[in-house]
Amino acid sequence: MDLDYAPQPAFDDLTKLAAYVCATPVALLSVVDMGRTWFKSKAGIDASEIHWIDELCSGAILGEGMLVVPDATAYERLAPRELAKFEPKFRFYAGAPLITPTGRRIGTLCVIDTVPRQISAKQMDALESVARSVVTQLELRRLLKYYAESQHALVDLQARTETQVKQRTDELAESNGSLQKLAVQLMKAQDDERRRIARELHDSTGQVLVALNMTLRQMRKDSTPAHLRQLDECRELVTSAADDLRNLSYLLHPPLIEELGLASAVTEYAEGFEKRSGLRIEVEVSQQLGRLERNCEIALFRIIQEGLGNIHRHSGSPTARITIFYSDDKNVVLEIRDQGRGLPGDKVNFGVGIRSMQERLREFGGTLNIESSDKGTSLRAVLPWQATPPLAFGKTA
Repeated sequence: MDLDYAPQPAFDDLTKLAAYVCATPVALLSVVDMGRTWFKSKAGIDASEIHWIDELCSGAILGEGMLVVPDATAYERLAPRELAKFEPKFRFYAGAPLITPTGRRIGTLCVIDTVPRQISAKQMDALESVARSVVTQLELRRLLKYYAESQHALVDLQARTETQVKQRTDELAESNGSLQKLAVQLMKAQDDERRRIARELHDSTGQVLVALNMTLRQMRKDSTPAHLRQLDECRELVTSAADDLRNLSYLLHPPLIEELGLASAVTEYAEGFEKRSGLRIEVEVSQQLGRLERNCEIALFRIIQEGLGNIHRHSGSPTARITIFYSDDKNVVLEIRDQGRGLPGDKVNFGVGIRSMQERLREFGGTLNIESSDKGTSLRAVLPWQATPPLAFGKTA
């Protein structure tokens, strides 16, 4: 218990009550700590310390109960010469120890008179009751101080925790932002590499196959009948390889998306996908769409590629419908619907292809919403108008 503070008026009423019930001119509330005694409250006296009181207080504190000294001049532990140093000359002393709930003895509540005397049993009980009230007040103040310190520590801890949480959140947001930027850069790098490979296949490898086919045609004219069948087989293989190469080049990067725009590229891609998969695809692109910013068109085209791939691999739907249009608020909306059994639950929001779509849209502030049930799946991608400025009007389906 923290006892080392100045006298407090809150205890004056209890000190005056002690003097009143014992009919003495002086009452003192003294506390002892580290070998020093001082008054927290006093009634009928102005002194802040009385050295000879130490002996009496020590006796009251160490005793089993209240210490009553009818005549201080006869108290064996107190030298008469000590009493002679102070005015007025105190003779009577009665002190009740202050004992905390933990058993610690911290001081006394005492009454003093200038004449030898006695107090009644009722007065002694009353003085002990007031002493217990003093201890209760001290305990309440200790608990209030502890509560205030705990509250302050809690507020400080909460502030530090919030600071740390904010710091970690900012770091996480920065890391997520870096990862998102890296993902966007990676997809752009992939698109650029696809474009490069597609052109390389078309311009280099494709031309080699064309030249080889022409050579085989020329060789057929000069060939013997025994070699005609083998030359025809070689030409068929070259033609098949050229077709596969052309399809691969188109899948890597459709040339129409740069020449004529998204609408033409989607229509041509859907026709080729129908032939390869057997899926019947309906494409509807608003005539108001026109040309969009190049990266926006590529993002929507890749989403269509991934969406049709998911339908073919997972839904079992015989049909698919692709719709691209402007919404009432001028946002570009892409919808892909099927009539299959729906996507597996772990792929609706967390599939790799779904995350790729989300990352492509995130770059432009777009959103992706997928609804799937046993009656089919609906994919809706929205790109804000600000992210998709029209460049020029081109051919639409």
